[in-house]
Amino acid sequence: MSARRRTSTSSLLAGWLFADLLLGVTIIMLGAQGPSPSPAQSPAAVAQDLPDTAQVLPEAVRLLPDATGSPAEEDPASAQPSPSDSSSPSAGASTASANASPSPAPAPSPATDTSADPTPSPSTDPSTDPSSDPSSDTAPSPRPTPSPCVSRLGAVQAKPITISFRLTPGAGDGPLASQVRQELLKHREHLAGKHAGMVLTFGADGGAGEGVRLATRVNTAIREAYPRIFGAAVTRNFHDLSAPPGSISMEIYLITYSCSPASEKPGS
Repeated sequence: MSARRRTSTSSLLAGWLFADLLLGVTIIMLGAQGPSPSPAQSPAAVAQDLPDTAQVLPEAVRLLPDATGSPAEEDPASAQPSPSDSSSPSAGASTASANASPSPAPAPSPATDTSADPTPSPSTDPSTDPSSDPSSDTAPSPRPTPSPCVSRLGAVQAKPITISFRLTPGAGDGPLASQVRQELLKHREHLAGKHAGMVLTFGADGGAGEGVRLATRVNTAIREAYPRIFGAAVTRNFHDLSAPPGSISMEIYLITYSCSPASEKPGS
């Protein structure tokens, strides 16, 4: 078994080395077939090519008068090139400078004429100027009349209003709500225009669960009968085991309000 493993390992190593050798030969052949980089041209060789290009410029400039000048002003003698012009670049340059038409003078900028300005100046006609109206200075600006005082929410009174009465525990919701409404009407001088913050109701109907259930029905009835007084109040339901069945005891804690004079806003 060990001889077979050594033989397979040697074969794999030989195959791997042969594959690497082929890859290296391929890379060398591809590099040899690529185009050889062109030698960088020296600055001196570039400078020698510049005069040949500059010699063409006088000939091109010399043609400008023939293209722009009128036939009546054309000089026949200057139209025929002399042998010295083609052989000497300096002579061609001098001829081109002599025959070149003068460059046109820059066009003068148009003078600003205030009389032709399409934008009219703002009119100062007192009939159209709102600032010159004497009535606008004398008319007082309307201001809102401040209220004599601002009502602010205070706190819950520490001393509650205590109400005790009896009703029929087995009555339906309608008759029970009517009984509760009649009992609260007896204390309207203490509740009129007020808002209750918290109401603690104790109900008695035999057991603890029945008493709490009766107190819950009473709190629901007062909220529906007088929503302005008890609409936002927090209610709590309790039982009273010592009282006879049908007994209701309520502690109503009212919210106090304070009135402060309204102050005007600064700058008004």
